[in-house]
Amino acid sequence: MTTLHNPYAAALDGLELDDPVTAFFDFCRGRERVRVRRESGALPPWSDDPIFQRGRFLNVFREDDRGSRAILRLATPLTDDLPRLIQALFFARWCNSQGTLDALSAELLANPTELRELLRSPAEQSWCNETAYPVEPISWEGKTYSRFDAATALFGTITPFLVEAICGAEGNVTRATERVNARFGMQNDFPIFMAVMDLAWFRPEVIHPSSPVPTGIGAVAFLDRLQAHLGLSSHTQTCERMMTLQAVHWPEARRPFQPIDIEYLSCECRKYYSYVNGTKAFEGKNLFRPAGAVRPYFDIPGAPTYDGVVQTQIHVIAGGPGSGKTTVIEALAQAGYRVEAETAERLIKAGVALGHRAEDLRSDPVQWQRDIYRQDHVLFDSLPVDALLFTDTSMVESLVFGERAGFCTGPKLDAWLRHKRYKKVFFLEPLTGYEQTDVRIESPQAALEISAEVRECYRRHGYEPIVVPSAPVAQRVEFILARVAPNDAAEPTT
Repeated sequence: MTTLHNPYAAALDGLELDDPVTAFFDFCRGRERVRVRRESGALPPWSDDPIFQRGRFLNVFREDDRGSRAILRLATPLTDDLPRLIQALFFARWCNSQGTLDALSAELLANPTELRELLRSPAEQSWCNETAYPVEPISWEGKTYSRFDAATALFGTITPFLVEAICGAEGNVTRATERVNARFGMQNDFPIFMAVMDLAWFRPEVIHPSSPVPTGIGAVAFLDRLQAHLGLSSHTQTCERMMTLQAVHWPEARRPFQPIDIEYLSCECRKYYSYVNGTKAFEGKNLFRPAGAVRPYFDIPGAPTYDGVVQTQIHVIAGGPGSGKTTVIEALAQAGYRVEAETAERLIKAGVALGHRAEDLRSDPVQWQRDIYRQDHVLFDSLPVDALLFTDTSMVESLVFGERAGFCTGPKLDAWLRHKRYKKVFFLEPLTGYEQTDVRIESPQAALEISAEVRECYRRHGYEPIVVPSAPVAQRVEFILARVAPNDAAEPTT
């Protein structure tokens, strides 16, 4: 493949990655779980990993990507007609727009006049994806063809050459790409490579799925890491070794990897670990935004009206998962103070007592979050406003988890939160030795992210949390009580 300037060459410089092989398969498993959860109809986020939540990545298996599915749908009827199949695949890679491909039929490709008329009709909408990768004009017999002209007119007339060039490569995708580009004269032959590689889906006897592939510029940095770690002398050898290591590191994968999979997943790993390394930012087209789904919604039922502000004597014990909130609440209860347990914990304990499994109670994430919102509002709206008490979390923390699940909340809930104010918010710093439980299901990394989001959410709602340092529970309770107003703390419940 043509050598180009590589803007990603230094993306992983300075990153400590002891075992890039394990890192590669960790990425594959994590990304595949995202796909499975998303396609099951679950609401975002589909991962506890903040990078998967915010970054855009291709699927682990190429055939799962939306663009690939559109190509498979368009070209499958032409499988037995090699010239028309090759034309369709070259058109698809020059187009590279799922919306356009989904709107076309294989028969339309045989009518260039009608095809060109159709693709030109929506003047405000491009017929092709212009941002995924560059597609240059083609030189053919002394004439230059634009991207549009090549896709809609030229490929249909030069299929004899394309068939001969590709079949003459004896199954090797790199050789076939070079043979085609010897006539096309493109500086970046990636679109040719992809069209030829796609042929392996339909006609493996023409292009072998196991064909060695060239390394794209996006994959170089991570493949270099793999090659050095494995002590090999080329990227081709590295891809072959990684294919054998799949049986060790990911035996449950639904199909074996081919060289093309290792190459392009190395590109995805380079993107992922660039986020880890801080050399890639969550911005622009790199930022993932769930599209096309209606976000779940919650608001307080009825039409309540709120006059002024009610200052309660509710003291909130806040923090992320694993910060020790429950332990502190239990210690305050033992000291004689009135406490209220976390809503999620109460719901789970009540369900388990009735014979349900914790995971079944949360099997419908939308209904579960609505139950949390509803129970939280009922609880905090019914608590006395003039008696000292401590609560394990509050409605504000429920908002954090709701936002992470994609929820929108309504104006009545916002008005209620402005109306009924907590006395103080004690924010517990995270503890070491985080462990997952039936209630605490987040990974350690996600727990730290949630902790920061909780603190920021209280600030957005007008509170300045009092930070309680990580310490033994007795010291934390002493720290908290020392900051509770004397007249409030004088009368613990007995």
